[in-house]
Amino acid sequence: MARPVWVGSLSFGLVTLPVRLHGAVSSRQARFHLLHDADGARIQNKRVCSAEGEEVPLEHVVRGYTLEDGRQVTVTSGELDALDPVSSRVIALEEFVDPAEVDPLLLDTSYHLVPARGAEPAYALMAEALRASGRVGVGRLVLYQKGHLCLVRPHARGLVLSTLHAVDEVVSQEQLSELELTGASVAPAELDAALRLIESRSTTFDPRRHPDEHRQRVMAFLERRARAQAKSKRVPRTAPEVGAPAGAKVRGPEATPVEGALRLRPRLAAREVREDSGGLGSKPFRVEPGEGGAPDDPRRASTPGPVTPYATPEGSGGLGAPDPKKPRG
Repeated sequence: MARPVWVGSLSFGLVTLPVRLHGAVSSRQARFHLLHDADGARIQNKRVCSAEGEEVPLEHVVRGYTLEDGRQVTVTSGELDALDPVSSRVIALEEFVDPAEVDPLLLDTSYHLVPARGAEPAYALMAEALRASGRVGVGRLVLYQKGHLCLVRPHARGLVLSTLHAVDEVVSQEQLSELELTGASVAPAELDAALRLIESRSTTFDPRRHPDEHRQRVMAFLERRARAQAKSKRVPRTAPEVGAPAGAKVRGPEATPVEGALRLRPRLAAREVREDSGGLGSKPFRVEPGEGGAPDDPRRASTPGPVTPYATPEGSGGLGAPDPKKPRG
């Protein structure tokens, strides 16, 4: 059974029942750690002073807030703790309103509100009364050292509590200049066409028809990568060749692409390919004119390469051959 995030009681009028809060939404997104690519060790974050470049102990760290006029105010954690609301284990419902009057933008985080052992009859009465009245309860809750305005409403087999944003946290559309021209008149024919399109695609909402495809692709890739890394660890290592210089790297069999492998750092990969192929200078080559120390390449004139002499028979018109039409002597 999941551990509750809050334990207390729900109070309205003369009725008080013990309840617990459980998270209604659990994120299943893949969470990655920062690792050192050389050895796989976790990366640590340190508190470093931007002016001195030195690590700062926790006891010398304070919090700062910049006012609108640019002034900066510093406070300590103890001073902020003194301003926290008094911890309370009671959700007091102060009023009951029509849910249609609550702007959905105000909804923040939702929790399952479940009864404690022995409070099932009173809990069922509360849920049925809200369902029959068509109203939702508005109250206050202290959660994680912060006071929240909350909404308690019936949902499926029980009750759901949703924390609400403060009204001044909601961005009004009046502040968006892009919406100033949206009040233009609409042609009746265009409206009828849009209504027909909506009607043709109307259906009941089922969230199971819309899975998180991005998460599925990420998890499938991670599974392939895990299998590929497991195979690479099982590859036997071969001993250095006879006559190899001391300290030569022990090489394994020829690497082959594995399904799910992701090519990272193209420059490093290119270097590995050059090392696997024996590196430059492992095969003899011939420097032609225009290469190595050729006169037309001033960048290489200081380091001429080996030039193969041209052995051309006399009269063949080759380089340095005498002209047969020109008399000798």
